[in-house]
Amino acid sequence: MKLSIDVTRIPGPAIAALGTLNAFSVQPDSTAFILSLALTTSGLLLTFDDVHELGLRRDRKVVVHLAKASDGARVRQIGNALNLPDRTVARSLDRLTADGLVVQEAEGESLPMRSYRLAD
Repeated sequence: MKLSIDVTRIPGPAIAALGTLNAFSVQPDSTAFILSLALTTSGLLLTFDDVHELGLRRDRKVVVHLAKASDGARVRQIGNALNLPDRTVARSLDRLTADGLVVQEAEGESLPMRSYRLAD
């Protein structure tokens, strides 16, 4: 799998790290300490938002793939087409199934062989 760094995802962790480092370098009863904690919290919230957005983008790609496959598709097929691991595809499909956008074709199949289609 190709490793790439998305520079748009760096600010959240970097902001959290700067806030944390600063919190350890100032007096705990100072205004700078409170601001450092606020900066750390902001960085963490940005990071969580980025992770959530990444999941939504993956879910959208899975829906688009299923829309192109009129007979449905198996987890392994979707993963291969989108260059994603089976577990990642399965998590997206679980969220989409819970939301009623996708249905599983048959029960009791192994993870890679589970087949899904868009809901009617």
